[in-house]
Amino acid sequence: MHELALRMQFGDAQLWEGQYLRLLFNTHILRIVPANVSAFRSAATLYEFGKAAPVVYSETDTARVYAQDSVAIARTRRLFQRLDAVALDEEQSKRKLAEYVSGLREDTHGGGTDLA
Repeated sequence: MHELALRMQFGDAQLWEGQYLRLLFNTHILRIVPANVSAFRSAATLYEFGKAAPVVYSETDTARVYAQDSVAIARTRRLFQRLDAVALDEEQSKRKLAEYVSGLREDTHGGGTDLA
């Protein structure tokens, strides 16, 4: 998840806190791409199967594309390698998300944090 998505403000602080806590405690693996890292052009999903060729799925506001050609597969694998290289590790990501929760609690409670 890109850190800029954590900064998007929809609803009130209570709604944000609930969403942050859900990510913090109900997500199997969470890795945050820091805000200072350029956003990537589009999301992609790589499906890999035991007995079939891999498939890349990508979506924009105007198209949904499935691709099986080797160039698309290689490009998607490089994208995931880059994400792995720039994203915070799991513990760092949890700490970053906890900072967002603490910041909300400081704003709504007037000082100090209640996050353990």
